Amino acid sequence: MNGRYPQAAPTRCGFEQAALDRIDAHVRGLAASMGAREMQYPALIAREVLEQAEYTQAFPHLLLSASRRHIHEPDGTAAWCLSPAVCYHTYAQLAHRTLEAPMIVTARGRCFRAEAESAPGVRQIEFEMREVVLLGEPAWIEASAERARLAIETVARDAGLCGEWDVAEDPFFLPAAAGKALMQRLLKVKLEYQWPNAGGLALASVNRHGPFFGQRFHIVTPDGNPVHTMCIAVGLDRWAHHAPGKVATP
Repeated sequence: MNGRYPQAAPTRCGFEQAALDRIDAHVRGLAASMGAREMQYPALIAREVLEQAEYTQAFPHLLLSASRRHIHEPDGTAAWCLSPAVCYHTYAQLAHRTLEAPMIVTARGRCFRAEAESAPGVRQIEFEMREVVLLGEPAWIEASAERARLAIETVARDAGLCGEWDVAEDPFFLPAAAGKALMQRLLKVKLEYQWPNAGGLALASVNRHGPFFGQRFHIVTPDGNPVHTMCIAVGLDRWAHHAPGKVATP
């Protein structure tokens, strides 16, 4: 809260913003060491991209639309939305492409989700994430997942965030998409780095999607098969809130 008024995200002074930037620099360095290409994406994303990704089916209650005043449209049909995650921009960017070799893309972005309740550093309506998106053959994705998991853990522990990895599922699936949540857990495709000091709060996640986004966005390998994808996500606000001043300049 800022006085009497609610806030979608914390207000930061200079040294607090510098701490968040230092955390991002460490994760960006990890991405660079993997050969990632740095991108910058807008805060807005076309609704049709999220529909193609089936986000609007699984998480319609979290979606925030951007619309003009006096525009006569039924509710929920605004052409633009506030990005709920960074990685969807990458899939849209590479749609209908043939990737001649595995690709890694990284970006830092502001994300927005219509949370019923919010608390700084825990669950926010607006928050910043650094994501690393990998696209390639299944074996390469699997090998990269283990390397990324160990590297993220090293960065977190250096910041004083000594947590544990656990199999997880997206906690906000509606009943209609509950089968997807169950499959996430059974197949162990989503791992979260959780900090027990904050009740198991997820600080980072490694999410393996199989060929789903390759199929949905028609991104293929040279032999015509859909690429497999993986997204590594780091919640910068959560790290900055729970490890203030503990992250050294890289």
